[in-house]
Amino acid sequence: MLISGAGIACQDYLFTAPETPRGGSAPVSDFLIQGGGLIGTALVACARLGSQTSLYTRLGMDEVGESILREFREEGVGVRNIQLFPNASSPFSFIHVDEITKERTIFFRSMRITPQPSSPPDLEDALCSDAVLVDDTMPDLSMAVASAAHERGNPVVADLMPSPRNTSLLKLVDVLIVPRFFMEKVGSKGDFRYALDAIHAYGPSVAVITLGEKGWIYSSPEGVGKGEAFSVKEADTTGAGDVFHGAFAFAMANGWGIEMCCRFSGAVAALKCTHMGGRTGIPSYAQTMAFLSDQAD
Repeated sequence: MLISGAGIACQDYLFTAPETPRGGSAPVSDFLIQGGGLIGTALVACARLGSQTSLYTRLGMDEVGESILREFREEGVGVRNIQLFPNASSPFSFIHVDEITKERTIFFRSMRITPQPSSPPDLEDALCSDAVLVDDTMPDLSMAVASAAHERGNPVVADLMPSPRNTSLLKLVDVLIVPRFFMEKVGSKGDFRYALDAIHAYGPSVAVITLGEKGWIYSSPEGVGKGEAFSVKEADTTGAGDVFHGAFAFAMANGWGIEMCCRFSGAVAALKCTHMGGRTGIPSYAQTMAFLSDQAD
């Protein structure tokens, strides 16, 4: 099985501390430097679950980029489609994890490239993939990869918020998974079906909205459903959505039904949340299935 992804990979600098008033100070109780990014972390999840992976992204030839690449190689994520640029600064994020609520606040710097890239990517992996993940942080790259997958009938799973700038990409997307604040954006006023239909209107045949501790809802040709979140001792929510997307692509590539894809993805994301960092707690396939079996008892 091969899962490809096109989008951002970055370096995360995470710290756990209490909330503090503007201009104040607070002690840091934990600190971690780790790779992050929507698609980067989603593909790490796929690799840990047992899939071959191929990442399409852009990095600078700097210290941050070297660290990001090194971690991908250690995780077994395919890096041959990563484009490296000498006159570029690799993306990074500073992430504050609230000591009490475990929610995170992200401050980020996007990729900076001078001049802008012009060479097209090698799309062989995208054409051969069992599923493809995309975000909209590098629109031209995601469009190329999603178009190749769509042409071959390979499912495209997206991690993005619909907007005027990504409508063309959404037409190539089969599965759109969005967080709960999408419902506020479309003015659904708590009407789940209204929000799910709003996703379908953009083009995807499968719509999923993650609801945090309230689980998830979905709509697809198989029907409409809702799943309950798993109860775990939460340490950090960083990367939970990224991991959910990666696990969903893995499950879909295995040919599972949408309900099982959601439940499996919810379990992988829940286990991730038991550790600090977007990647530390990502489980293996065996660990996830054992967790699901325990939940069924």
